[in-house]
Amino acid sequence: MHGRGPRWLAPLAVVLIWGVNVPVMKGALEHAHAFGFNAARLTASVLVLGILDRLERRGEPAPATPWRAVLLLALMTSLLYQVLFSLGITRTSATHAGFLIASGPLWTAGIASAVGLERLGRRAWIALAIAFVGTCTVVVAKGGGGTVTRADSLAGNGILLASMLVWALGTILTRPVLAEFPATRLAYLTTLVALPGHWLLGWRHLAAEWRGFTPGIWGAVLYSGALSTGIAYSLWNRSLLRIGPARTSAFTNLVPLIALVVAWGTLGERLSALQLLGGALVWIGLGTWRSARR
Repeated sequence: MHGRGPRWLAPLAVVLIWGVNVPVMKGALEHAHAFGFNAARLTASVLVLGILDRLERRGEPAPATPWRAVLLLALMTSLLYQVLFSLGITRTSATHAGFLIASGPLWTAGIASAVGLERLGRRAWIALAIAFVGTCTVVVAKGGGGTVTRADSLAGNGILLASMLVWALGTILTRPVLAEFPATRLAYLTTLVALPGHWLLGWRHLAAEWRGFTPGIWGAVLYSGALSTGIAYSLWNRSLLRIGPARTSAFTNLVPLIALVVAWGTLGERLSALQLLGGALVWIGLGTWRSARR
């Protein structure tokens, strides 16, 4: 049992950070454009990850960089995923976003099976089918409150679902890179390489809006940048290496619960019956999938 705790501590810390980040971003993006917000928060991410990388190396020279893999992962997980996620969350509720993030293990397992990295039995496929039905139910459910309209909610859910597909593929592609490359440095380089793309998309919005940023928005920038896409990215990569993508992704089941509680307390969001049904199916399917894999 010794040493087992720290193996699960990293992904647990990540989902706690990400669960809180969903309503934090939702609240901030009601007053700031998604692209400008991304440029600011990912700048904070690069600064934090760069400091962590230097502290971990302790003056030793940086290892040889697999630039082809870094560029691919930067495009997928640090640029495309972040753009889709921020656009999606502006058009739906934090509660919806949390449930859709929980569908990550479904897509990770499905893609891993499709490319031959993992073989799934009949029971596992049935479980994933249940989770898929639950995800679709959440996607078409009415928003959880606030200023989100029905049409916006449906569009936002679709964009968020696309972001989770990108994240799942990136999660699978990250694992072999981590076998020979430090987790924190990989997170730092992929975010650094993607940062010019975020500034290209967001500088005009940020230049027009930053003077109107309240302390709450700047707090969201720091939280989402330093923690959610900074420290959490490093911890996530460590967990991918130590316990694998499927087990790491399974922890995202906790994200909707955390997001729901925080969104209820800060944004006044409420669960609809259809949301509750879809979320229950996601959890049942993923719980059955985990037992089938064991």
